[in-house]
Amino acid sequence: MHDLEDKTSRSKRRWVWWVAAVGAAVVLAVAVCGVWLYSAYQPPTAAGRGQTRIVVRSGESVAQLAGDLERSGLIRSAFVFQLYVRWKGVGSRLQAGTYAISPGSRVSEIVSQMTHGDVVPETVTVTVPEGFTVIEIADRLQAAGVCSKSAFLEQVQTGHFDEPFVHTLPSNPDIKYRFEGYLFPDTYDFVRQESAHEVVDTMLQDFQRHIDAAGIPEALQKQGESLPELITIASMVEREAKIQSDRPLIASVIYNRLHLGMKLQIDATIQYILGHVDIVTDKDLQVQDPYNTYLHAGLPPGPIGSPGMASILAALHPAKTDYLYYVAKYDGSGGSYFSATEAQHLLDIQKSQANLRAHGGQ
Repeated sequence: MHDLEDKTSRSKRRWVWWVAAVGAAVVLAVAVCGVWLYSAYQPPTAAGRGQTRIVVRSGESVAQLAGDLERSGLIRSAFVFQLYVRWKGVGSRLQAGTYAISPGSRVSEIVSQMTHGDVVPETVTVTVPEGFTVIEIADRLQAAGVCSKSAFLEQVQTGHFDEPFVHTLPSNPDIKYRFEGYLFPDTYDFVRQESAHEVVDTMLQDFQRHIDAAGIPEALQKQGESLPELITIASMVEREAKIQSDRPLIASVIYNRLHLGMKLQIDATIQYILGHVDIVTDKDLQVQDPYNTYLHAGLPPGPIGSPGMASILAALHPAKTDYLYYVAKYDGSGGSYFSATEAQHLLDIQKSQANLRAHGGQ
């Protein structure tokens, strides 16, 4: 009888301990979850940052917006942002438009700003095409009434910015413009007479977001290549390629020539020096400038324009070829002839010239 009572007592104690252990685990899990949620709800460190522009597009999902906010460094967790919006039941009240989010804003403040439609006033939409140079961007911004060309160029050359990639750029006196190639080609909404510093920072942030989203920094680390090298090659691909299929092929020619120590002989570098002339003459090829890839071996000192993601990815993943030459077909396709030997290249030039004559010089 006593044995039965002892067994019952032991069973009850085990059950009590098991319930206590489960209860403690649940309490601990809730506490850990609560601490994490509280931490994720807090705004990221924002020292030295200016306002960041976020565009909420009509029909955009809360998940897409949350992702944009997280990639921009404005919130710690896209999940927590979505959780907060769902908890408040305001997903349908988020209004489309361009918002200037102040550094250190809490999730609740960002949501309040977007549900009240506190958009940036008097916005000007400016499109920066792929391949545009710093000068071309400055001219377009001034023409649109965003900021003066001189103020923009001053910020490009001397402004202080905190995007991570900025600190990896080389200090080379031969580079014409510090941020050439890194002002991302995109469509922007700016305010009339906006601070040139904010304009440049917005474009640098856009570049950082795009390369981070594409995993460029991690890929470069694996390949042992630097960001300036990649963007310099991508900028030449952008200026030389007229159709998408040519981008990885042109990138392969550049890498193959670099590997063999051949001069790149990229016409686009001459056009960059002279201001994008339509026809490059033999005299132009002799211009004394560090960017002249007909005179100097290796890469030019820096990018020659702002490449889009297609050219950046082509430079990151060039085609595997033995091509060393290419020439525009001039047959209306926009494509180029590619060859591995100079003899074939000379034949391709003859075909190119014949096509040019046949198509009336177009």
